[in-house]
Amino acid sequence: TLRQRKNIPEHTTEEKDKESSAINKCSQVDEETDLVDWRKPLAWQVGNLGEKYDTWVHQPVDRPIRLFENDFFEANTKTSWYMVPIVWLPLVFYLSWYCYTLLAQETTRVFFTSDYSILVHKYSFPFIFMFGMFLWSFVEYCIHRFVFHMRPPAHNYYLITLHFLLHGQHHKSPFDGSRLVFPPGLAAIVIGAFYLILRRLLSEGLGTSLFVGGLGGYVVYDMIHYYLHYGSPRKGSYMYGLKAYHVKHHFEHQRAGFGITTTFWDHPFKTVIPEQTF
Repeated sequence: TLRQRKNIPEHTTEEKDKESSAINKCSQVDEETDLVDWRKPLAWQVGNLGEKYDTWVHQPVDRPIRLFENDFFEANTKTSWYMVPIVWLPLVFYLSWYCYTLLAQETTRVFFTSDYSILVHKYSFPFIFMFGMFLWSFVEYCIHRFVFHMRPPAHNYYLITLHFLLHGQHHKSPFDGSRLVFPPGLAAIVIGAFYLILRRLLSEGLGTSLFVGGLGGYVVYDMIHYYLHYGSPRKGSYMYGLKAYHVKHHFEHQRAGFGITTTFWDHPFKTVIPEQTF
């Protein structure tokens, strides 16, 4: 069972009943009749499902998924939750110090015209950092909605396979704790791309300050996402509401509820999950 696999301590009867309710919503896998052969890696099978893929991938199962036959590739698709803060928080702290000292030199300015600009003061760094985190929440929403939840064309084997590798496998097996956070190697590619874009558009002091705020937001996002699957927040708390919201996204409303750290962006884009009991 899930609790035996993760060695999670016992909680209240109410909490256990709610967790069991979510697990019980998982489909049972019949290895003889399922659309894929679960005895073999799934990565190169799902692209053949065609128009059946979208329905199949949104029928969650409570079992681990093997993606690749090669042990090296398979291992690199799995990551323990603590690797995210270990890898990225030192960079967040270093870049925060670097940006503060850079802004303290009073050479960073924002130009509105060739004749008019304002100084970016060192004491503005915390506000720029927080704005970077806010921007990340928007990026998080967009990636989750438009990339992770794209509907790959039924005739395109490669886009179906890509979708499954990026996010489909998580919806198929939402209780696989080894694939709830991004492997640092894959994340580094995306993070590096965002850094280059910001440095291209903005000065070093301002662009890097926004970037480090966004990076901090990403770390918070991955930690919250893991907690929403395995944590037991206190009833009535903010995290309790987020967990209920995310559970609904997995089991009832896969085309809505794309916010993870916040439901803020679901409101203006009209993807809020209806308020109802689970």
